[in-house]
Amino acid sequence: MDAMTVEAREPGYFERIWQLRYFWYSLVKIDLRARYRRSVLGIGWSLVRPLAMCTVLCVVFSKLFGQPIVEYGPFLLLGLAVWQFLIESAIGGCTCFVVAANYIRQQPLPLAIFPLRTVLGAGFHGLIALGVAVLLILVLRGPANLIYLPTLAVSVVLIFLLGWLMAILAGLAHAHFPDTQHLLEIGFQILFYLTPVMYPPSLLQERGRVTQVINLNPITYFLDMVRRPLLYGEIPPPEVYLVAAGTVGVLALLAVWMLRKLEKTLVFWL
Repeated sequence: MDAMTVEAREPGYFERIWQLRYFWYSLVKIDLRARYRRSVLGIGWSLVRPLAMCTVLCVVFSKLFGQPIVEYGPFLLLGLAVWQFLIESAIGGCTCFVVAANYIRQQPLPLAIFPLRTVLGAGFHGLIALGVAVLLILVLRGPANLIYLPTLAVSVVLIFLLGWLMAILAGLAHAHFPDTQHLLEIGFQILFYLTPVMYPPSLLQERGRVTQVINLNPITYFLDMVRRPLLYGEIPPPEVYLVAAGTVGVLALLAVWMLRKLEKTLVFWL
């Protein structure tokens, strides 16, 4: 009988990321500990921040938009939770490779690990804000709509993937063009007013061009995926999920292309 030799199989890209899960998990823990070191409230600030911001905006904009605080508070808090997560993912992702330059220089690692580190940290705070919003809905509106809470699983996964892909693209761009972070900050400030974070889209139905811009904004659909089940007790229509999944798919193709093109040479730009 002939002897058979078995060659070691090279792990795939995502399999390699999973094999290194304890590495990037420890990086996230280090980031969170450094962020709240010597802080009186510690992680409690992740709870105070969304509540304080929501309270201030509710006082100002609930009357401006003619919305009762009982309805406007949960609407606003859900929008802020998703928006803040995406902002932290994209802006924080700009420096994810620069901060990890020492690791990248030492050994070849899947570069997607370092944006993942940023997004997991942002996701930790995003989940706290989302939990606060769910609790607020329970207190102000009762448990009726919370039966739709399990439907958020798909929405949370799509939002997380969007944040991860945005962090990858922002990190690669920033490594080659350091002004990326400043441009993104300005861009998100403009985009904030074109995204229904603070205002219900129904208020702008009579303004044709503005409504068209909001409908073309993909973040609108990610917000809708979260708000519809919890606020209105209904499953989002299929087109909402299709637009969200399509956005993630397009960004995924772009991120994969850029990683393959730039992964081997990125170390020379750090």
